[in-house]
Amino acid sequence: MSTIIIQGIMGSTVNLNSPIVKFNLTADEETHQVHGSVEVTLGNPEDKPYRGNVTGTLYPTGFKQFDKVVAIHGALPSHNPLTPLNFPFNANMGLEANGEGIGGINFKGQHDEELPITYKIMEL
Repeated sequence: MSTIIIQGIMGSTVNLNSPIVKFNLTADEETHQVHGSVEVTLGNPEDKPYRGNVTGTLYPTGFKQFDKVVAIHGALPSHNPLTPLNFPFNANMGLEANGEGIGGINFKGQHDEELPITYKIMEL
């Protein structure tokens, strides 16, 4: 077991209405702990993305095609300096061994499932 870095994108880059989540996560496979950062764009690629830190868990699985499952959560800050709010963010990902997967997010009252994922893993 080792520490790994998981970098990828969740969402359809072809469908402009799809939310896009770029993630950069560090995971300790022994403790199952994950921490890292996300960048979320909701539907319009010209909008300023929301960025923040997340934590969560990663577990290996033998469930169907998924090699790993990841659950992350955090609070992403608002863009408005007059109302410094943090919006809750949650995501779940089923990662296949081939660098693809499927996931879902909850953010700013929007719930999306079955978003495609492409990712790569690097071992430290």
